[in-house]
Amino acid sequence: MRKGLVIAVAMGSLLFSCQDKKMTNAFQQDGDEDEDSLEAFVGDTLHLFDEEEPPAAVDELFDDFFYNFIDDSRFQGQRIAFPLSCKEGGDEEKLTKQEWSQYDHFKNQELLSVIYEREQDYELSKDTSMQSVAVEWIGLRDDAVQNYRFNRLEGKWMLTEIDKHRRSEMPTGEFLDFYARFVNDSVFQRSALADPVKVILTSEDGEEEPEEEHVNPDEWFEMSESMPLPKDALVNVNYGQASISQNKKILLIQGLGNGMQMKFKFNKQGDDWKLMEIEY
Repeated sequence: MRKGLVIAVAMGSLLFSCQDKKMTNAFQQDGDEDEDSLEAFVGDTLHLFDEEEPPAAVDELFDDFFYNFIDDSRFQGQRIAFPLSCKEGGDEEKLTKQEWSQYDHFKNQELLSVIYEREQDYELSKDTSMQSVAVEWIGLRDDAVQNYRFNRLEGKWMLTEIDKHRRSEMPTGEFLDFYARFVNDSVFQRSALADPVKVILTSEDGEEEPEEEHVNPDEWFEMSESMPLPKDALVNVNYGQASISQNKKILLIQGLGNGMQMKFKFNKQGDDWKLMEIEY
């Protein structure tokens, strides 16, 4: 079996093993799995009427809050400032709770991305003092972007505003235009691969030395179907990371609540972006 295919199988196993893991939301309780018994059924039924507030820890890290915001519709309804401001250009409308479903792009969301340049910028996701975060829904088959602004109000994360604009108006707009074409045009994609692409495999516990492989474009296409690269839209979390360099971008793709992470490192060489390295 060729090297690229070995890596593809390894990645497929990684993604498959993570797929069945459920995210834990703020309303779930730790303990043994439900037993097939009347007692367990009654306990679960009563739990549906439990109106306790989620633990305060859900508001410490934005990521913990956002996983719950996506996963629990009741919690989501509590954390949107209705009527919700929705802006486009100079126009503004106020969305009611009933109209929210037309703007909720997060149903059944399985992947989030983070675009950054410096490794230290990703550490912003662990900053418990952060007061404002934007989640960007970026269309890849059109130019539409919806920016969901979350603010911490009285210690609680709340969705306070939606701002509609275009990719070209974003600091990362040029890279996003490239990425949209990269994932949807296989001929262009081949021309945008380094030859070879470096692949770094890290151990789950981080104790073993990373393994390094190299794959050529043909091997890339053998393994690309196992890659969690969104083609229709990116749901990108902007913690306020810097966008200084126009010649380097790291695209982190992470699974919601299952621990899966892959980094795709792109460099701009002359006028052309190239995928240089994958790390997972």
